[in-house]
Amino acid sequence: MPDHNLSSIAAVSASAELAHIRANQEPNQDSYNAAWLHGYADALTKAAESLEPQRELMEAIIGYMGERYDSAELYGILHDTLEMSDQEIRSLGFDLPQCKEPLQAHQGTKSAKRKGIYHER
Repeated sequence: MPDHNLSSIAAVSASAELAHIRANQEPNQDSYNAAWLHGYADALTKAAESLEPQRELMEAIIGYMGERYDSAELYGILHDTLEMSDQEIRSLGFDLPQCKEPLQAHQGTKSAKRKGIYHER
């Protein structure tokens, strides 16, 4: 079984989907290997589902922060207080001008956005 990226809830979900595909490709579905692969895929699926409430809470917190603070304040909280790297800030979906490397999809944008709905004050 290849190493799966389990660094985020979305990555766990994607890994579960890939594991299910791999399990279904097993020639003998009654074999030990097929059973193990299906068990692994099911465990990843359950892990992703159990993390969903945490993801929703994080989405709400991040959304609140994006609406509440202007880009300089938000960058200060995320980078200076929480010691997040620019890459980690961008991975949350924020396109802050303070980040040294802008998001490719949002180059030229000067607002603090998260999924296009949170704007700089």
